[in-house]
Amino acid sequence: MNFIYSNHKNGIEITKDILYHTNKIKRIYWTNEEIDNYFGKRSAQDIIQNGTTCFMNPCFDLTLASAGILFGNKIPHTFVIEEHFPTKDFPFNRLHFVLEFEDKKEKYFLNYKKTNEVYLSGGRYNGREDIPCAQIIRIPGERINPEKTLSENMGYDTLENLIYDKFKGYSIRKNIDRLKQDNSEEKYKLYDANYGKEFKLITKLQNQLSLLPYKEQSLQQI
Repeated sequence: MNFIYSNHKNGIEITKDILYHTNKIKRIYWTNEEIDNYFGKRSAQDIIQNGTTCFMNPCFDLTLASAGILFGNKIPHTFVIEEHFPTKDFPFNRLHFVLEFEDKKEKYFLNYKKTNEVYLSGGRYNGREDIPCAQIIRIPGERINPEKTLSENMGYDTLENLIYDKFKGYSIRKNIDRLKQDNSEEKYKLYDANYGKEFKLITKLQNQLSLLPYKEQSLQQI
């Protein structure tokens, strides 16, 4: 998943290159068995080669795949894990994943925020404003080998051991059980009808007036 990277490419051009590849990773219906087998357990290379992720909570797979693309192109980046405290709708801690990266002048973060919306913002990621943050962990991009799972990259034998050591308030079992509770082919069909196949890129950049024409576009328009 390499692209031609030059010193002249800015953050939005790098983002467009990333999304060209991650848009090929289709958000599809997974059976409950597939959720058990694959959720959080694949490497960037596995995700890209397989070409699918679950339509629910795909931010981990999409962010990890994006990190793998930047790794292959030697672009400085950081894999960010944010742990949220419980909310009314989700009475357990959850995780969200964001990718910080740099061009030759600026810092950005890429956020597969919700449904088909992908946000590119300037600066450093400081967490969501609408959900209380338990902690943020940053992993240097050079440590995220695309051929290894996240747990392997962080020096753990299993995902469960990684979570137990680093995320005391988070339960992978509760997250998976909630996914199964919400999971159905009917919900996927509704999701697919409402949001389609293409990502919608939304930029929130300051002091970059030349980028404003790209403020909100689907990849088909770029």
